[in-house]
This record gives sequence, structure tokens and C-alpha cells, in this order.
Amino acid sequence: MTHPDPNTALSKCIIYFNDGNSRTFYSLDKKHKKSKPNQALGIRRLEKMLLQHFKGTWRTAIIYENCTNGKELAKYKNGVRLF
Repeated sequence: MTHPDPNTALSKCIIYFNDGNSRTFYSLDKKHKKSKPNQALGIRRLEKMLLQHFKGTWRTAIIYENCTNGKELAKYKNGVRLF
């Protein structure tokens, strides 16, 4: 399994878990090594991770652009997308 590189990822997701912890996950934006980065693909993969892998273990998740003062792209509360 390849892990996303925080320096090249186009978006990141901060998850606030039910037990009080929080973690940051970075998007995997490429289909294969030589393809161009696709931010929509990375966001879909982060959403899938939230709604399937971590289902029921978090209360809030926010997806941002991975840059300094990156804008908020999506926000989830208790498994429901707010915007």
C-alpha cells in the first residue's frame, strides 16, 4: 500500500474522533505513478475512508486544500455532509 505524501497531496482531512483524539489524513490524488494529480479523485478517496473505514468512530471531519490557509472544501458532522 502506498501512503500519500503530505508535501504533494492536494487536500487533507482532519478527523475528530468520538474518543477525543484527532488525526490528519492526506489525499492520494493519482491513479498510478505517472498520472497527473486529480483533486476530485483524492477527495472521493478521503470521503470513502470516512464513510466506510472509519464509520461510526468520528463526530466531525473537515476536508481542506493542502496549503497554508487552505480553503475548506467539505465538512461532515456525524456521517452527514453539511456542504
